[in-house]
Amino acid sequence: MIFKKTSNRKLFLFVGDIFIIIFSMNLAFIIRLEKSTISYLGLYNGIIITLLMLIFCLISFYVFDLYNIKAKIKTTQIIGLTFGSLILVTLFIVVLFYLFPYRLGRGVFVISLSLIGILIIIWRILYSIIFRLTLSQRNILIVGSRRKAEFVYSLIKNNPDYKVIGLIDNNMKKIEFSKREALEDSPSLEEVVKNQKIDDIIVTIDTTKKRELHKALVNSKMKGINIYDIPAFYEDVFYKLPVSYIKPNWLLYSDGFSKLSSKVYKRLKRMIDLTISSTLLLLSFPIGIITFLALKLSSKDPIFFTQERVGENQKPFKLFKLRTMVSDAEEGEPAWAAENDPRVTLVGKILRKTRLDELPQLINILKGEMSLIGPRPEREFFVKKLNENIPYYSLRFSVKPGLTGWAQVMYRYGASEEDALEKLQYELYYVKNMSLPLDFRILLKTVRIVLFGQGR
Repeated sequence: MIFKKTSNRKLFLFVGDIFIIIFSMNLAFIIRLEKSTISYLGLYNGIIITLLMLIFCLISFYVFDLYNIKAKIKTTQIIGLTFGSLILVTLFIVVLFYLFPYRLGRGVFVISLSLIGILIIIWRILYSIIFRLTLSQRNILIVGSRRKAEFVYSLIKNNPDYKVIGLIDNNMKKIEFSKREALEDSPSLEEVVKNQKIDDIIVTIDTTKKRELHKALVNSKMKGINIYDIPAFYEDVFYKLPVSYIKPNWLLYSDGFSKLSSKVYKRLKRMIDLTISSTLLLLSFPIGIITFLALKLSSKDPIFFTQERVGENQKPFKLFKLRTMVSDAEEGEPAWAAENDPRVTLVGKILRKTRLDELPQLINILKGEMSLIGPRPEREFFVKKLNENIPYYSLRFSVKPGLTGWAQVMYRYGASEEDALEKLQYELYYVKNMSLPLDFRILLKTVRIVLFGQGR
């Protein structure tokens, strides 16, 4: 894929973190007890504790966005994010080792965490220097109509990793986006690819009826050049599908959507839904009592709020929520909930920010009406309207609605038809690429949103 190098860079960072965590733990045992982890604890306990520390650290690093290699992060931000992630690791360890005591002393733990923090910060700084010095831009050539080419160009013109060399239109005419005249001396697409050292070609038209152009593209592919259409390119770069540029045939013949027919995936997902939602209901009980009291003392309105939403296969169901708006908020024609909606109560703002208002939907999950992960359920009034105005909107109902979803962790809170279109592009990406690893990734991103108060 066009951005495989990003995955390789992230893997390099990930492997470095694993080495640092294992090294720091062993060094902490040697400093404190003059023996390595396994020498002191034995093989079994040593491996168990090392694995637990690895899992907790890596999850915390992900939650605190330390694997976001596309963002330019300053040294002060790296220090802050690392410190935050280590606090989360401490909470994990405290809970686990007090519930299930292992022979990990406080001294060893503090030294381990200190070493991990220092080395992770140094590693992140070195990593950014290494890749800033060694990475070269990928040369991209666009083939097709000017209008669509300009759309593609607008997506990546400010991305330092990629350079658009130019456009060859559907009449084989060479056009530059910059003032350089590199393409004018090249008589054919194949020579452009060779002379300009093109890495990727993005095709914006159907070339099957243009024999000369189609043959040149096939020859380029046979020489190792990556060829992409707009949807595939867009999907790789932005993790969403460009609704306006998708044709029915693309949906029919493109890779993906395989999990829609996978009984094994659906059963596993249902099992995970039941396990996690049951656990969350039990763990959130103390918070629930405090929340109920806050709602009861602040208002005479009912604590719970039910509303009909549209679920899988556009089947309606009753969605449960904690009340965050005044009692007459839904009178008259339904309206989008704005970011600073005046209908939201003071307690409601806190509940929305922390996503605690969504807790009763765990009951919807237990009932099988929802899943932990999926497109958010919408009201029928808006569904009818959006079905009419947005192409492929109905495809989001191919799966169960979720407590959280790819659109929720990748896009800000939506309060308009334009936002609904943008979120649909993320939702279709999820439907196309559904998998348990992607579900886990969404859960971790949701944890980050809740911890940083990035809710509504």
